Amino acid sequence: MKSICALSIFYFFSVFNLNSQINSILLELNNVSATISDLGTYFRDIESGEMGYEVPKESGLHTIYSTQFWFAGKDQLDSLHFVQGGWDDNRDIFNGPISGAGTYTSPEYQTAWSNSMWSICQSDIDEFKLWWECQAGIITAGCDLVNSPSIEVLEKIYNWPAHGDITLGQSYHLAPFYDYDSDGNYNPNQGDYPIIKGFCATYLIQNDVAETHSYTASDSIGIELHIMFYQYQTWDYLNDVTFIDIKAINRGGINYPEFTQGIFIDADIGGPFDDAFGCDSANNVMFFYNADNDDEGFAGQGYGIDPPALGVVSLKEEISSCVPFTGGGTGDLLSQSWNNMNGLWGNGNPWIDPLGNETEFAFSGNPNISQEWSEITSGTAGADRRGISSTKINNFNSGDTIMQSYAILYAREGNHLENVQSIIELASEVKTFFEDQSNLPCVNGTWNVPELDNSQIEINPNPSSGIIHVRSNLEKISSIVIYDTQGKIVKEFEPSNLQDIEIDLGKENKGMYLIYLESDKGNSIQKIIIK
Repeated sequence: MKSICALSIFYFFSVFNLNSQINSILLELNNVSATISDLGTYFRDIESGEMGYEVPKESGLHTIYSTQFWFAGKDQLDSLHFVQGGWDDNRDIFNGPISGAGTYTSPEYQTAWSNSMWSICQSDIDEFKLWWECQAGIITAGCDLVNSPSIEVLEKIYNWPAHGDITLGQSYHLAPFYDYDSDGNYNPNQGDYPIIKGFCATYLIQNDVAETHSYTASDSIGIELHIMFYQYQTWDYLNDVTFIDIKAINRGGINYPEFTQGIFIDADIGGPFDDAFGCDSANNVMFFYNADNDDEGFAGQGYGIDPPALGVVSLKEEISSCVPFTGGGTGDLLSQSWNNMNGLWGNGNPWIDPLGNETEFAFSGNPNISQEWSEITSGTAGADRRGISSTKINNFNSGDTIMQSYAILYAREGNHLENVQSIIELASEVKTFFEDQSNLPCVNGTWNVPELDNSQIEINPNPSSGIIHVRSNLEKISSIVIYDTQGKIVKEFEPSNLQDIEIDLGKENKGMYLIYLESDKGNSIQKIIIK
């Protein structure tokens, strides 16, 4: 079986250990350098305490100081349970999966889960797959030129956290993998391998019950988190994007009639004290931008003239509220954060738009349009802005799973306000791309259909200058779809001539494409190169 869910690409990772509790990884495949730690606060450089989302990469300029995923719910007794990540030595999120009582301090658990992050690229996986298929005799052509993967690659494959220890009360199935022999067990010796999104990814497994919540001092939820950060390296807007998939599983045995999940962003567009906040509910995007067109910054942190805009778009579930973070100060801090997550001021008062209506989306207008509600049209001075974009779940019961996906966006194509418009447009494009990826004929990283023997399909010339010919001995070919490396459909048609099908890709960009063929005997996927 073949996978087109991701393609090979060059990558680079830096890894460093700070102590036995906190680990950090630098994901910098494309134009973004993103620091990811297992502290529960992401995009913050744990070593320096400074901003950790650098774009453009190696510029010394940043758009985010920190990011957290918030989870909060009221149980059947109306008691509030909260998870807000962590900060330095205070944490609500801990390494590893939910385990049995008393196991978190055991040597077995500590050894297995001292680090809860795994990084791998599709190029690593492809290298392993080719080598294994040669070793297993599945393919023979060209195998004399195929070398064994490096120790580093083999370690990534074999150490993938596919399973938990059921003797310690952990779920057996953890990180996703392709099960070559369909036996339910991860065994690379039998051809199994990790499943990721993007060209390179970092995968985390965490929980909120291993220790007392020292960050919020709240009761635990009983939540197990599976988070995948991933990037593409491309020649278009995707080169400035970081994607995030989150799976949250309620393993705590408590039902929550009220529950909300959200993403918190402490945005610093270069200099941190002159930013503005906004949201666009129609496109499910929360955005930040410079309040004027000169980001002076300090200590070389400013973007200068025409500073960029930052956006975070919800890709899977629609957002139910989007407001600046106004919690803190006096009073019950958790209640203030809960109010923010539900589209209210920290004190519980509703937001009121210029027409006098209550709203859960603050500054929901386009700052380029004077008639719409924004911090610019309201005359609000720029400041250090933070925001929370949330989705109400409700009835998050024991055993339930929440799936959410985000994309972090960057735009610098005009002045500070024009870049907001670019972010809104990018949010729509990225959402379409994400949905197209989800609609590919791929299930858990593999084709969910019989695979044709490629000897039944002849494609030439390959590489080609534009015109390719597909010849087959099949009685019926129902469709042919050409995908580019981002998973977008380039051409799609039903052929009328089965013996010699001509496809013209001469107007497409040079590079690699995938040709997916559906027939009465099965399906086929092959790579083609346009030079």
